[in-house]
Amino acid sequence: MNQATFIVDLARCTGCQACLIACKDRAGLPDNLEWLRVDAIEGGRYPHPTLTYRVMHCFHCDQPPCVEACPVEAISREESGLVTIDASECTGCEACVDACPFGATVMLPEGVAARCDGCWDEVARGWEPTCVRACPMRALAYSADSRSAVVTALRAAGREIDQTFDGRGVGPGIVYLE
Repeated sequence: MNQATFIVDLARCTGCQACLIACKDRAGLPDNLEWLRVDAIEGGRYPHPTLTYRVMHCFHCDQPPCVEACPVEAISREESGLVTIDASECTGCEACVDACPFGATVMLPEGVAARCDGCWDEVARGWEPTCVRACPMRALAYSADSRSAVVTALRAAGREIDQTFDGRGVGPGIVYLE
């Protein structure tokens, strides 16, 4: 089974939220819901404070806890590696919301669960996901390769991987670059 891998260059992300706005627009989400969020991470110490931004959304994990948590099997991990929700099967129990260690699943006003769908339809056309295309700083990237293959290629190119991100043991399809 494949795994889509999202790549975020923490040094390039300015927290502009263009990715969030583009995602929300594509998904037709109401103002109070987001499939993608941009977390601000403060660090350092005076006189050298730091501020970085971490894009968070469904990472289409290798071992997605939401799949196991769903009592009606409305969530599945596809051959493409993307984790999908069948809204027609969802009962709105919110077990998947509670199970996701990244807070990536939201409940729609209709009472069904939803999350980043990896822009599967756009990727199938050979496009990058909406969030990647919207980023003016080119801080976001997407690869159809596995996380391990992406990490190997990035390290070979001399890139440093952020080791502080806790993948919570579920194999998230995300690589954060320092």
